[in-house]
Amino acid sequence: MALRLSRHLRERMQLRAIPEGLPETVYLEADSHFSDTETGWLVAVKRLLFLGRERDMALSYTKRGEDVLLVTLHPLQEGQRERRIQSGRWTPYEPEG
Repeated sequence: MALRLSRHLRERMQLRAIPEGLPETVYLEADSHFSDTETGWLVAVKRLLFLGRERDMALSYTKRGEDVLLVTLHPLQEGQRERRIQSGRWTPYEPEG
């Protein structure tokens, strides 16, 4: 499997002070994966320490065969994950492999 970072993600990492390797960690060690019915992206969510406090981080990505393109990463607001699940915007997704 090849993980690639989009140019957008690299820019966001600088803007949001996201450490190198964090997007890959969120993808590889995600607590859960979803399909976003609004954007069409797949989303990996992991709770971890970010900027001094524990947060859910959402990583949008796309997968083609064995190639995974990590699109963007951002912290979720409290309750945002649950609201997206309850509204039906995020539906559970089970990645292969």
